Amino acid sequence: MTDQQENINSLPSSVVEHEVDQILWEMDGKVQRNRDEKLCHHGKNACCVHCSPIEPYDDAYLREQNIKHMSFHAHLRKLTAGVDRGKFLALDNINCRIKRGCKDHPPWPRGICSKCQPNAITLNRQVFRHVDNVMFENPEIVERFLDYWRSSGHQRMGFLYGKYEVHGDVPLGIRASVVAIYEPPQESSRDSITLLPDDKGNIVDDLAQQLGLMKVGWIFTDLVADDVQKGTVKHVRNIDSHFLSAQECITAGHFQNLHPNPCKLSPTGYFGSKFVTVCVTGDDKNQVHMEGYAVSSQCMALVRDQCLIPTKDLPQLGYVKESSDKQYVPDVYYKVIF
Repeated sequence: MTDQQENINSLPSSVVEHEVDQILWEMDGKVQRNRDEKLCHHGKNACCVHCSPIEPYDDAYLREQNIKHMSFHAHLRKLTAGVDRGKFLALDNINCRIKRGCKDHPPWPRGICSKCQPNAITLNRQVFRHVDNVMFENPEIVERFLDYWRSSGHQRMGFLYGKYEVHGDVPLGIRASVVAIYEPPQESSRDSITLLPDDKGNIVDDLAQQLGLMKVGWIFTDLVADDVQKGTVKHVRNIDSHFLSAQECITAGHFQNLHPNPCKLSPTGYFGSKFVTVCVTGDDKNQVHMEGYAVSSQCMALVRDQCLIPTKDLPQLGYVKESSDKQYVPDVYYKVIF
């Protein structure tokens, strides 16, 4: 047993992580490399800097493999790779609310201090992701889901049920394997979806649990017919418009907050979320195409604490609310690169 595994096993056992996380903690995680005939001048049973295993978070390897985001467990290995082996590591969730119970001054809005005031947030690209791949068990799952749009022209959403598995294409990666789509009660049009109260949602969750499945994400359509005879659709989501609207990001953040990721390295027992977002839209060849997403922990916090709302005129832009007598909103900074 490695020092890292001993440290993980010494953590409180009250937090039960997903089965895939328990499997990944037991894995070495290092990327094995073959002997280089040109650079390696040693025997077959030896190794050198050119062929020795590398860490799953190695920047050069990730760039070489065109992996934009390292896996969450690769990120954890990086954080626990120091001299202390992560002994004092704590994954704190972002808080955008005033800490209650401060007796040094009257409550907000009459007073605030540095002890109870939430920190300002600087928006950054998250370097890791909790789920690295989304796979559907067979094409029929999606085809049945798309039948509603084909027959009505209205959009549709559903919840994805399946399980999390080890994804071998990314070091210490996780894949969400989808086996079923549950379509809750909803009203929709050609450009909107409204969810209705669902009195069967708990029954579906219980049935899925008995089958060894769980809710792993949600899927929605944004399809506009281009040529009915050819079966093509319009390419509306791209770098010149948007990939996800602000409202969709807020909805994804809401769902992710409802399904937090159990994590023993967090003081609260949860950090981030494995809940994925799948958008069915048209690609640059005007074919039906699926894209998988997940919002960052920063977005989850802004949504959870009701700091972020969509704009009325530009769907790709969100708006951070201003502080009021009823709610204090921390400063949110961002960079614009031209």
